[in-house]
Amino acid sequence: MQDVYHLKGQHSSLIIGAPNGGVPTVLYWGEALPDALDHAQLGLLQSLPHPAGFLDSIPPLSLVPEMGRGFHGQAGLLGQRKRRDWAGQMQLDQVDVDEDGTHRLRCVDPQAGLQLDIRVSLNQQTEVVRLSAELTNTGDTPYQLDHLGLSVRLPWEADELLTFHGRWIQEFLTERQPWPLSPVLRENRRGRTSHASFPAMIAGEPHFSENRGQVWGLHLGYSGNHRLVAEKLLDGNRHIQLGEWLYPGEIELSAGQTYRTPETFGTWSGRGLNGLSQQFHAFVREQILDLDVTKRPRPVHLNTWEGIYFDHKPEQLKAMVRHAADVGVERFILDDGWFGRRDDDHAGLGDWFVDERKHPGGLGYLIEAVHQQGMTFGLWFEPEMVNPDSDLYRAHPDWILQVEGYDQPLGRHQYVLDIAKPEVFAYLLERLDSFLTEYAIDYIKWDMNRDLVQPGSNGIAGVHEQTQALYRLLAELRQRHPSVEIETCASGGGRIDFEILRHTQRIWTSDCIDARERQRIQYGYSLFLPPEINGSHISANPSHTTGRSLNLGYRLITAMFGHMGLELNVTEMSDAEKAQVRALVDLYKQHRSLLHTGTFWRLDTADPALQAYGVVSGDGRSALFAATTLELQKQMLLPPLRLQGLKPGTDYELSFWIPDGALGPRTGQSELEQAGGGRFSAELLMQAGVQLPILNPESALLLALKEV
Repeated sequence: MQDVYHLKGQHSSLIIGAPNGGVPTVLYWGEALPDALDHAQLGLLQSLPHPAGFLDSIPPLSLVPEMGRGFHGQAGLLGQRKRRDWAGQMQLDQVDVDEDGTHRLRCVDPQAGLQLDIRVSLNQQTEVVRLSAELTNTGDTPYQLDHLGLSVRLPWEADELLTFHGRWIQEFLTERQPWPLSPVLRENRRGRTSHASFPAMIAGEPHFSENRGQVWGLHLGYSGNHRLVAEKLLDGNRHIQLGEWLYPGEIELSAGQTYRTPETFGTWSGRGLNGLSQQFHAFVREQILDLDVTKRPRPVHLNTWEGIYFDHKPEQLKAMVRHAADVGVERFILDDGWFGRRDDDHAGLGDWFVDERKHPGGLGYLIEAVHQQGMTFGLWFEPEMVNPDSDLYRAHPDWILQVEGYDQPLGRHQYVLDIAKPEVFAYLLERLDSFLTEYAIDYIKWDMNRDLVQPGSNGIAGVHEQTQALYRLLAELRQRHPSVEIETCASGGGRIDFEILRHTQRIWTSDCIDARERQRIQYGYSLFLPPEINGSHISANPSHTTGRSLNLGYRLITAMFGHMGLELNVTEMSDAEKAQVRALVDLYKQHRSLLHTGTFWRLDTADPALQAYGVVSGDGRSALFAATTLELQKQMLLPPLRLQGLKPGTDYELSFWIPDGALGPRTGQSELEQAGGGRFSAELLMQAGVQLPILNPESALLLALKEV
C-alpha cells in the first residue's frame, strides 16, 4: 500500500499521505503538479529538522490530529469510553479509490475500538475538494463522542485570514487580519448556521486581492451548530479545522454505530478571490443545486410581507395581484398571516389550516387570481415552530424541544418543535403535503425565526438529530413535489450553507433589503455563492429595517445582481411610479440570462467608497457591470474602473445606464459621457479602465458591453 496519493484538477493538486502510517495529512495543496510526480522527492523536500525543546518524534498535523501522538493543538477527535480510550493512535489500514476518483482512507485503532473512514475527492471541473469522515464504534460498550473535526494543513504563505461575522440584517460581513499566533475560533451554538457566523474561512498570501494572490477557501456544509478553528502551531505549521459543535452527551455511539461529519468543501485559487468564488459558484451550480436557470429563468417575485404584513384582505390581495402583474411580476408570494388565528406573531404557528376569517373558502380565490394574470403562486410556512397560543401546542405541549424541569425561553413568542420525534415529523409532512396537493403552489418560502435554546429531546441534547430530521423532511417533500421550489429563510440569512442547498433553490440572504446594506451583505455572500439564488428585493422607501431612503435606480441595480423581487405594496404606487418600476423590471428581464449563467467578477477599486462587480457571459461576448458608491468619496473624482473577464483581442461597444438622481454635482460631462459610451478594446477596458462619472453617495450605474 502506497503512502502518498495525488488528487489532481485542471489547475490544482491536492497531495495527501501518511508517511508515519497513521492518519493521512495534507502534504501539498496548490498549483497543479505533474502527474508523474516523484513522491520520494516531495517527502525529502518536506523532511523536517528537529528543533530543540520538542518531542523526539514531531507530532503529525494530520486530517484528524491526535492527542495520543503528542499533538498539543486543536485535536480532531475528542471522546471517551467510561473515561478510557480518550487518546488513541490510529493506523492507516486500507485505501480504496472509487471510479470518480474519491479516495476512501480507512484508519483503525483496535485498542480503543474505533474505526475512522475519511473520504477525499477533488472535482476536476471546478477544482473543489470535498472531505468527510465517519467514526464507527467497533468496541463492545458505548463510546461518548465529544468532537470530530477535519483539519486541512495549509502552507506558510497562507498568512492572512478572512473570516465572517455579522448579525440579523447585517449578515456576511467580512474581517481580514494577519494570521495571529493565538487560534482564531468561530463557534456557533444557535442551532442553525446563524446570522453571526457563516461557516467558512479564507486564508491567503498577505495582501491578496480580488485578482491577485494565492487563496484557500474552506466551508462546512452544515445547517446546525459548528466549530471552525484557524491555528498556527509553535513550529510555524498551520491548519483550519472544521466540524460540528456538539452539546455534552449529544452523540453516544453504541456498539457498531457510526457518526458522520458534515462535509467540508474547499478550493485553491492562484487568481485571488475571484478565482476562488468562480470555482465555488461553478461547483454549487453543477454539483449541489437541482436547478437549471437556462430552462426555467428566475421569475420576478412580489412578496407581500413588507407590503401588508399580517393584514390580509381578499379584495386588497386581488388588487395587489393585478398591480403586480402590471409592473412585470411573475411570481406572487403570500407571506405570514394566512393560517390559524395569525393576526400578529403571538399566535397561530403550528396550526397549518387556512384562516377562513381572512380567506373565506380557502386560498383558491387568490391562486386563481394569480394564475389569471399569468403568474405562479408561492406560500410562506414556518414548519419548525409553534406558538404557545395555538391549538397544536395546547394539544401537544410535549412536542417541543425542551429540558424538563426548566423554563424554555421563548423567541419571537414561539417554541421549536422537536421534528426528530416521529409523530411531529408525520404531522408536519401531512400538513405541508396536503397544501401542495390541494393547491397549485409552485414555491415555498420556508422560514425559521429563532435560535435553539435548551434543545432537549427526551432529555438529551438534540440539535444534531433536529438538523438531520429537517433534511429528511425537505427531501421527502421534494420527492413528492419535485417541481416545487423552496427558499431557505431564517429571519433572513440565518441558515445558509451548501447542505441546505441540496434541498432548496433560493436563499433569502437577509431580512434587510436596504440597498446600501445589501451592497455589503451581497459582497460577502458572493465569495461562496452564485447570484441566481440570492433573493434580493426592491424595498419600499424608507427602508423598513433601517429607515434609510434611497433612489429607485440604486435599489434596482442592487437587486438586479441576484434573484430579483419586490417587497412593497404596489397598490399604493402612483401610475408614474408603476411605469418606472415596470421599466426597471424589464431591464432586469433583459439581462437575467446573462446575470444568472455568466461568470461573476468583483473588481478591485482604488477607493473604498466605490464597490464594483459584474457578470461576463460564458463566451465572453457580453457583460454587465455595476459601479456603486457606498459613501461620499474623499477626492473630487472616482478612480477609473478596470473591468475584468473580457475576451482578449475583442472590441466591445460600451454603454451606460445611469438612473435618475445618481449623478453628483459638476459643471460638465466628460467626452465619454457626452457620447454615451463608445467602442473599445478588451485590453484598454481591463488595463486602462473606464473613467466614471461623478456619482452621489449611495448611488449606482450600469456599464453594458457587447462584442462588436
